[in-house]
Amino acid sequence: MRDMIVLSDSMFSGRKGWGVHLQRIWDKRESFHTCLCVASGCSLMKWWDAKESPDSAVSMAARALGENSTLRRRFRGDPVVRVVLINAARSIALCRENRSEEFPRLVAARRRSALIDKLQTPWTVCDLEDVVQQRPNRQHFAELEECKLRDKLGFYNHSDPMHLRASVARQGQDEILKAVRRTALRRHGDSLKDAVLLVIAAGWNVDEESFNSLDHTGKAWLRAEMVAEAELCALDGHPLSAFQKKLEELTKRRYGNHRSFLKQSIKKIRRVPLVRKRASLKRRWGERGPRGEKKSRSSR
Repeated sequence: MRDMIVLSDSMFSGRKGWGVHLQRIWDKRESFHTCLCVASGCSLMKWWDAKESPDSAVSMAARALGENSTLRRRFRGDPVVRVVLINAARSIALCRENRSEEFPRLVAARRRSALIDKLQTPWTVCDLEDVVQQRPNRQHFAELEECKLRDKLGFYNHSDPMHLRASVARQGQDEILKAVRRTALRRHGDSLKDAVLLVIAAGWNVDEESFNSLDHTGKAWLRAEMVAEAELCALDGHPLSAFQKKLEELTKRRYGNHRSFLKQSIKKIRRVPLVRKRASLKRRWGERGPRGEKKSRSSR
C-alpha cells in the first residue's frame, strides 16, 4: 500500500491545520503517501458555515481527486480502495479518566451498522496512547506495540482535552496513521499492495447533532454522517472512480433539507456487489448473435 486518503476533522491538524495536504510518512524501511483532507471543527458532511466556509471532509476529498494533478497522476489506472475507520470509542483521554464515553451517540450510531462496525480499527486512540505512555495494564495490539513514540504525558492535556498536544501532535498523528496501515495490512495482506487506503477519522463533532429528526435548520447531521460512512464502507473493494463519484454525490446531498437521510435505514445499507466486466467470448468463426446465429466479424 503506497497511498492513503484521510477524511478527518481536527485529529490530523497537527502539521498544517485546515485544508488538503500531501505528505509522505516512513514506517521503518517503507513509506506511503497520504492525502490529508482536514476539516477542523467539522466532519465528513458538516461544514463550519454554509456561506463563508461550506467545506467538509467529503467535499475536500472530492475536489482534490478531481483537480489535484499529483493525485491524478498517482491514481492513474483507477486502483482498488479499501476502507478503515478509526474506532469512535475512547478517542480522547477523558474517556479513560472519567470511565465513560465522551461521544456516546456517535459510538452507538456506528454500532447500528454491522458494515461500519466491521471496518473500524479493533483498537482505539486511547489504546495507542497507552503504548506511548507505557501503561503496564494496557491491552496489547500487535499493530500498536510497534509504535516507538514515548511520552509520559501522552497525547492530551487538561487545558485542551480534545486535540493532540502541540509537542507530540505531528509524530502522534503519524503514529496513528502507521497503526491504521498495519491494521489494513493484517486484514488484506498482499492484496493491499496496489490498493489505496481510505481512512475515515471524523464524526466526533456531530455527536450532539440530530439523528432521528430535523433540527431548526432542516438538518440531521449525525444521521447524514452515518449514512455517508455506511455508503463509503459499502464500496470497500471497489475502484477509486466509484468512491470519487460517491464523494461528489455526498457533497451535493449536504445542502438543502436532510429529510432524504432520515428515510434511509443505516442497518439496511449493504455492501455493494462488485461487478466485474467480462470480456466477450469470441469464436474462431465469428461471434454468436442473440439467438445463436453466427455474425460475421464485419457485421455491426
